[in-house]
Amino acid sequence: MRCSAGRSGVRALPWLGMGRHKNEMDERRVRGQAGQYRGGMNAYLFSGLVNQYHKGQFVDNCSTVILYGGDEAASWKVFEESLLAQNKAEDSAPVKVEKMVGAPVLEQLLTEAGANPIKWPELAEEVLRTIESTPLDDQEQGYWVDCDQCVRPGQLAFDPDYLRSGLPEEIRSGLNWSLDKTFFFLISVLTPPAAPAEMDEDDEERSRPAEGTAEDEEEFENAGEPDLDQRLSALPQLSEKELAVVIRARNSVVAAWLWRKYAAGGELAENPIQVEPLCAMVGIGGSAGT
Repeated sequence: MRCSAGRSGVRALPWLGMGRHKNEMDERRVRGQAGQYRGGMNAYLFSGLVNQYHKGQFVDNCSTVILYGGDEAASWKVFEESLLAQNKAEDSAPVKVEKMVGAPVLEQLLTEAGANPIKWPELAEEVLRTIESTPLDDQEQGYWVDCDQCVRPGQLAFDPDYLRSGLPEEIRSGLNWSLDKTFFFLISVLTPPAAPAEMDEDDEERSRPAEGTAEDEEEFENAGEPDLDQRLSALPQLSEKELAVVIRARNSVVAAWLWRKYAAGGELAENPIQVEPLCAMVGIGGSAGT
């Protein structure tokens, strides 16, 4: 999965020749802390944002992949090296990592028939066959549905038929409900947003730059450059995650329902979720030192 967006009006390349950027993840640890689900995991979902100066503008590129077969440290290393691979090319502008996020992947494939242990090479082949043989129709798969709002914890339907009947007509009618046609989905179990810090009037006054300061001038000069937070807001795959889950279901709403049922009563039952197409899966081996 890749996404690109250009930024123009940049006057200099402040990061060329420098080391690790301040926004790059320094702590080599997968974000997910879902201890209840972590036993025996050897697959991790990673997303990374890199930035490159190309033909007079900065260009963002976002990559998402599941790496399986290696330990946590090895997986982080492989992913970061893949993001920075272009830096080895002589005729390529340097690439800077802006942000990386990672989460363990549940080693169970959730389906309406139950949960089965994932055999990653076999799953990768099956997903490829499914993609090649099934015409893609984002409408009936349901990626346009806000599944986090449609399928709430504590309000779960008894089965998919009840789930279907409880949906608004404009959602229900646009989805595939045939069991003869199922799709692979990736659910990201997100880290709940932190509560905003309270700021009193004195704090606000101290944080406001005085007129004519260098900070004020820099803000004016860089007004045409979206900051990192703005760019990240357009890339939901870079949200912090606790766990990733692979699901095969007839549509995204059923996929969300399967996860909510599986997680009911557990430590991640209330966490917000994102439902996306299943991304690429790549096998690695060894440890970080090999």
